[in-house]
Amino acid sequence: MSFPENFLLTGPLAVRLYEAVKDLPLIDWHNHLPVGDLVSNRSYRDLTELWVASDPYKHRAMRICGVPEKLITGPASPYEKFEVWSRVLPQLAGNPLYDWSRLELLRVFNIDDELTPDTAETIWKKANEQLKKPEFSARGLLERFKVEYAAPCVQLGDDLSGFSKVEGVVPSLRGDDLAALTNAVFSEAETLTELRAKLAAELDCLQTAGCRFADHALDCGFAYVPDDGKNEARFASLKQGKLTGEDHAALSCEILRMLGGLYAERGWTLQLHIGALRKTSSRLRAAAGPAGGYAGIGHACDMKSLTGLLDDLEKSAAGLPRVILYTLNPADHAAFAVLSGSFPGDGERGKVTLGPAWWYCDHIHGMKDCFENTAAYGVLSVFPGMTTDSRSLLSFVRHEYFRRVFCNWLAEKAARMELPDNFATLKDMAEKVCYFNAKSIIIGGIGK
Repeated sequence: MSFPENFLLTGPLAVRLYEAVKDLPLIDWHNHLPVGDLVSNRSYRDLTELWVASDPYKHRAMRICGVPEKLITGPASPYEKFEVWSRVLPQLAGNPLYDWSRLELLRVFNIDDELTPDTAETIWKKANEQLKKPEFSARGLLERFKVEYAAPCVQLGDDLSGFSKVEGVVPSLRGDDLAALTNAVFSEAETLTELRAKLAAELDCLQTAGCRFADHALDCGFAYVPDDGKNEARFASLKQGKLTGEDHAALSCEILRMLGGLYAERGWTLQLHIGALRKTSSRLRAAAGPAGGYAGIGHACDMKSLTGLLDDLEKSAAGLPRVILYTLNPADHAAFAVLSGSFPGDGERGKVTLGPAWWYCDHIHGMKDCFENTAAYGVLSVFPGMTTDSRSLLSFVRHEYFRRVFCNWLAEKAARMELPDNFATLKDMAEKVCYFNAKSIIIGGIGK
């Protein structure tokens, strides 16, 4: 069955809106793309290497469907792993992986056949033949998707030299090892004052390389600890290898405050990914590593802790940086959307916003829930749009998926008279949310 041209678009207005935004470039401000592949302009040997081997979303689905680990991350051959994926994919109707996979084959390889055990060999050969061409290299795929800006995560101290070789690709800072107090920079400072100076110098290097975003995970159980004046002593204990328990949590919060101020001074956006329950199966952690596709959804956010952090940042000398909030628990969408009015910038649009539906929420219902809550409790026209948060170069099709869902949502709301049935107004909204808001964040504000 051919992929429907008007997929997810249920009426003429939705089609018109999608036509207005479908060719806008892509801005993907948070992802985990393989920087080394982009720098070397890697070519891929086969479809498994490009599409299946490094995708924890697919691995998770295969495990749920009963596939043995040896055929997922184990020693099976590339074709064996692909053939297993061809048996699993038809079972995933209703899961966004089903739609994304159809789009990936169609947009990248012009393959309009559904992947099934019957079509697997033909699709394998057709895609692999195309992968031999230079336009299917890592950078070629970015060009194919019209990626204007992509910001793969790096850690403080990573080599940044390769970023200058790839147009439109800049680093974004993944700060979890800083909040965990494990980054090597902690061994280079004797006091918190020295640490701040060293962090500032490192962030300046990132700024020069184009970095404008930092990301921190506040996992399930995060509890904010305000400054009590004892953090210099805690830092000394850390240096001596004696920091434990509550003191570790308190010093971690001090580092978050310190970094938040440094981000604000540089005009960066702080992304907070909240609510993941990362330690579930010890067996899978040993087999697949820390990001193997087995994390869970934690309980709803402790809003007192979150607002305490944001309030202390706002009261600091540097002030509150722009903040995008992501939650893995959809119960938090309304509460996070409300915070856009709790911490507005003075003369600055969209200072704090709910971000796009994240991880397990990244599907039609999760996206619509974000739209509904942002519209009801905040201002939809400042919603920052879509980013993939993905490790796969083919995941840029998710921007198309997002644009289709958003345009159809706008059209359906207009049909119910919940939004104005005015094409110019709705088109402006669609353009902002699908492209211009993200563009403006990069250059220092929200507005078209």
